[in-house]
Amino acid sequence: MSWWSIVPHLCLGIGVLFVPGLCVGWVSRLRGIALLAVAPAITVSIVAVAALIAPLINMRWSIVPVGIFALIVAAIAWVATKLLSPAGAAERPRTQTPIKWLNVGGHTLALVAAAFLISRRLVVAFGRPEAFSQTFDNVFHLNAVRYILDTGSGSSITVSGMTGGGFYPAAWHDLVALIAVTTGASIPVSVNVINLIVGSIVWPLGCILLAHKVLGERVAVSVAAGILSAAFGAFPLLLLDFGVLYPNFLGNALLPIAVALGIQALGLGWSRSGSAAVSWLLFAAVLPGLTLAHPSSTMALLAMLLPPLLILWFRGVVAIRRRSQHVALRLGGMALLLLLGLGAVVVLWKAIRPPEVAAFWPPIETTGRAIGEVLTSSAIGRSVSWAVALLAVAGLISVIRRRQQYWLIGMFVVIASLFVIVASFPFGSLRTFFTGVWYNDPPRLASLLPMVLVPFAVVGAVRGWDRWLEPQLRGLASRSRRKTPLAASKPLAAVGAVAVICLLTLATQQANVREATNSAAAGYRLANDSPLVSSDEMTLMNRLPAEVPQDAVLVGNPWNGSALAYAFTGRKLVQLHMLSELPSGAVELFTRLNTAKTDPTICPIVQKLHVGYVLDFGHQEVHGGDNGFRGLDNLVASGVASLVDSQGQAKIYKLTACGQ
Repeated sequence: MSWWSIVPHLCLGIGVLFVPGLCVGWVSRLRGIALLAVAPAITVSIVAVAALIAPLINMRWSIVPVGIFALIVAAIAWVATKLLSPAGAAERPRTQTPIKWLNVGGHTLALVAAAFLISRRLVVAFGRPEAFSQTFDNVFHLNAVRYILDTGSGSSITVSGMTGGGFYPAAWHDLVALIAVTTGASIPVSVNVINLIVGSIVWPLGCILLAHKVLGERVAVSVAAGILSAAFGAFPLLLLDFGVLYPNFLGNALLPIAVALGIQALGLGWSRSGSAAVSWLLFAAVLPGLTLAHPSSTMALLAMLLPPLLILWFRGVVAIRRRSQHVALRLGGMALLLLLGLGAVVVLWKAIRPPEVAAFWPPIETTGRAIGEVLTSSAIGRSVSWAVALLAVAGLISVIRRRQQYWLIGMFVVIASLFVIVASFPFGSLRTFFTGVWYNDPPRLASLLPMVLVPFAVVGAVRGWDRWLEPQLRGLASRSRRKTPLAASKPLAAVGAVAVICLLTLATQQANVREATNSAAAGYRLANDSPLVSSDEMTLMNRLPAEVPQDAVLVGNPWNGSALAYAFTGRKLVQLHMLSELPSGAVELFTRLNTAKTDPTICPIVQKLHVGYVLDFGHQEVHGGDNGFRGLDNLVASGVASLVDSQGQAKIYKLTACGQ
């Protein structure tokens, strides 16, 4: 399968991710880049909430409940915007000047450049449209999508019923299932379609929107933010490699959008526009999607918005102290507000945090090295990204010198501190309190660093352009104008700008992102020694639908990749994930199925679980261990089963000892 063959799927995926949110954003009077950037975040909220509601009204998961709910939300947004916006707020000049169209073209090219830079890395990492990550977590993710397709329910309350668990944030799985059910594409292709769109379009749009809140809606800002969004190995590539952490990936890609909307609602953006009430409603509208993508992304949002909130609180205190009436009473109220707010944060922080036994990841380096990795954009042992580091430092210095937007510094300090704590602090209650939300897992927090480094790097790039490069180009054009006709001198500035953009692109697409790409690519490789599913095993699974009935139940060792037969073929297995809750009797099958002819307790279990086949992928497991499952060995020799098909060492057996 070629990448060109999935272009229709990509177009549909873009429509699914953008159209519902565009409708809501348009009636909310968003326009331009803001409309385009906010759209996918609102769409994810619509999709995730529609998935919760659809089972309650007996609707199977498809584009239909999404469309219905999107229309309802758009109608509510239209009414709310009408009621809450000041009179005349919708009236905007619609001058079709050449400058306007140049600006539109500039913003568009910024997004196209970012999408190209990121998508080319992702395509290299995936290798083929049907490739899949050979990692532990991917067994759950792929099978969860199949479970949604089979049950017709994408609810975050029911999805983990596949493994016997409780609530699980399923927004990412819902999106993948929508692509699969609408296009008929395989689950791996649908996964890669959604990840390509989220990584190469949604993420850079969020970075551009956030940069606009820092520096205004200039083409130079969009270009710098777009190119710099593609300059990090830590995101989006890391979470498509490590884990794989697809729900975290979606949540973190939406995070810059949520931060930008929060900053706008708080009145701290570059400029205030529209109704403050509508800004708050838009911010609230993206929270369900962010949370149902992954709650840790919402907690990251809370952590990043703490500094802006504290700055506003401090401004309020200063304003009160300047007044002469009821100062003590009002200061007491502000103190109480602060205590209540911080108390709520602590309670929420502890409530969202997973059990301590699940947060078992150890520190990976010294504190000094962790600090150095933050400052040099080289987290998790990547090469130093010198261009990004220098621009970010320049941006930090610029913000400090101008004494503006200190909230940006606060956000950086918060996320950087969390990474240093998780990467270098020893196990203990302090580390777990601060970073247990992210399972004490350094890569999860490393993936957040680009969120706070991109704005500083954009500030450094744009203000460097404004101070040094643009005046030089203007001077060059002016000198050239004296010697050549005006028409001949006009392109000089444009040529200089293009040269600067090319230089920035080349400087940021170096070892840091190459290493991340190569690391991810190794995890998507299908070969005879692949850690989860080998090429022989994949070939055999492709023949499985022709050899095993649709309603058959198989038994296999989920650690060796056999559980993915459910995702790839729809054939159910006794255990669909390594950590699934096991049905009664399953352990006996795993340990003693090969004794079915001599052990009278085995066949009743086989008949109770309706097991008819065995998928034997041997004892090569995803983490290199061996979890036993000896009862699945030597089935033919013990007279329990007959061989149906084989490919290399991978085999399909039909059970014969229990009267099947």
